[in-house]
Amino acid sequence: MDLVDLLLSTEGRINRLRFWIGMLIVIFISTALYYLILATAGPTQTGVLLAVLVAFALAYPYYAIMAKRFQDRDKPGLLALLGIVPYYTVNLLYTFRVFDPFEPTALSRILDVIIALIALWILVELGCLKGSAGPNRYGPDPLGQPKADSTLC
Repeated sequence: MDLVDLLLSTEGRINRLRFWIGMLIVIFISTALYYLILATAGPTQTGVLLAVLVAFALAYPYYAIMAKRFQDRDKPGLLALLGIVPYYTVNLLYTFRVFDPFEPTALSRILDVIIALIALWILVELGCLKGSAGPNRYGPDPLGQPKADSTLC
């Protein structure tokens, strides 16, 4: 699997190592672009708009990486939307000043807790737990392991 497939395809499965590599690549790109926007446009309306556009452009690579990892765990890739949609929704609410990050309300605190719990679930589910052994409905095992024996020890 090449870098383009890793970042842009939702087909197949990836192991934990490829998941972390993909996530680190997208995080690096996101951070570099954020600082480039900050250095050129500053905290102006144009800068905020550019940052939002970059964030939404990078939402798909995040989705593709997480979808393949969910599929490695023999779960539908659409579950990745549970990690992406709430995060982007809350960040848009902060970006467009529906919530003020410096004066949190009860609702914004509840949303922050929900986002943190979802992030923890994603971290454990995709970043820590093994994928299903052997081929599954999404493709062959990315580690090349034979199908697990179903007999008990």
